[in-house]
Amino acid sequence: MDVDVATEIMSGLPVRSLLRFKCVSKLWMTLISDPYFSKKHLNHARNDGNSQKILVHILNPRYDEFSLYCSSLSSVQQIERVQKLDFPCNDKPWRYSLYCCCNGMALMGFCNYPDKHFQLLLWNPSTRELIVLPDPKILPKDYCTWELGYDSASDDYKILKIDDKSCSEILALKSGSWRLLDKHPIDAHPMLKSTGSLVCVHGAFHWLIRSLTKYYVMSFSITDDVYREIPFPEQLYSNCLLGRGVSELGGMLCVYSGTDVIFKIWVMKDYVNESWTNSFIILATNIQSAIPIYMFSDGEVLLCCEDLHRISYVFRTSKGPFGLWPQSDVVQNGFVYTESLIFPKLIS
Repeated sequence: MDVDVATEIMSGLPVRSLLRFKCVSKLWMTLISDPYFSKKHLNHARNDGNSQKILVHILNPRYDEFSLYCSSLSSVQQIERVQKLDFPCNDKPWRYSLYCCCNGMALMGFCNYPDKHFQLLLWNPSTRELIVLPDPKILPKDYCTWELGYDSASDDYKILKIDDKSCSEILALKSGSWRLLDKHPIDAHPMLKSTGSLVCVHGAFHWLIRSLTKYYVMSFSITDDVYREIPFPEQLYSNCLLGRGVSELGGMLCVYSGTDVIFKIWVMKDYVNESWTNSFIILATNIQSAIPIYMFSDGEVLLCCEDLHRISYVFRTSKGPFGLWPQSDVVQNGFVYTESLIFPKLIS
């Protein structure tokens, strides 16, 4: 078979099949392992509903037990399609956090017992490839969060770490070392949570900032380290907000906020200030806070919500509970990812 024809056909196959096909011949092994093929496969998978997965972290506080699950978003009512995953590391962690997903990879933080040493891991749940990332120059504090993004200019993956003191660092995998960043020139405080505080979209990291007089979105270019302030709609700023943050929906930057009776999402359609649009409203009394994590083709938005009555996190859309994941008293957190072969090399 012609190599170009084989590449075109195989780029539309599931990751699981491609991993098996590596054993067919040296030619197929070389083809499937090529970075160009991995990118082509990812671009195809982004438009394939069957390649969209949800990675869910569940904590049972009663037994202090952690579990990882994944499922296709195309089978939201089929409980039997839920797959329990083994932990990426050999030893089950004392504590761990799921921070974000990017191009099929998950960024996770682990602490083992008894030394409680923090480790940052990059993991592809589809291929099960894993690397332990270098320790940052400044050890994580209580209010610290991370985001993974792709820099197309350098063909490199970068990880941004920020804390509540604006002590930011960035790791470029091709350099293999963390670099301290200059503080933003204006005295301001990032509004951080363990997850849902940072998002990478349109070639920049974004997070919410509170200054003495206003709230706004801070943008930090992944390529040239340029800061930019993005004002958001006054209707969001003027509300008394319980939960607020930034996210990405359908490739667009979004800002969300909620009170005890209403939850709103605004999206920046064209990535200019004039294009903010109020696109989503939920009237509810049981949602204390929520993070929008995915937009379906029909415009419905999947939310990871803090349920005020259960004091736990659940998944739902504007139409009600998300059928795949039961509404229970365990803490659930998750991100949507695209199955991919992507896994960069770490230069050490």
